[in-house]
Amino acid sequence: MSRRIALDIKKEILKLLSEKERSLRELESKINTNFQTIKTQIKELEYFGFVKVINHEKSKINGRPFTSVRLIKKP
Repeated sequence: MSRRIALDIKKEILKLLSEKERSLRELESKINTNFQTIKTQIKELEYFGFVKVINHEKSKINGRPFTSVRLIKKP
């Protein structure tokens, strides 16, 4: 299996976010890449104004803090 390029990962992130807001862990799982890669790509998308990163104090499911991402501008 060959490595995916950053552009392909960004496209997958934007496609998933066009459906709904998602947590970083959910993106990691759905795109099948590691957490650091997701964080790096989200940081770049946020810099260019495509997404907004939201830090939540606690999850309704387990009570732990988590970070989600929302699409704010269609590419």
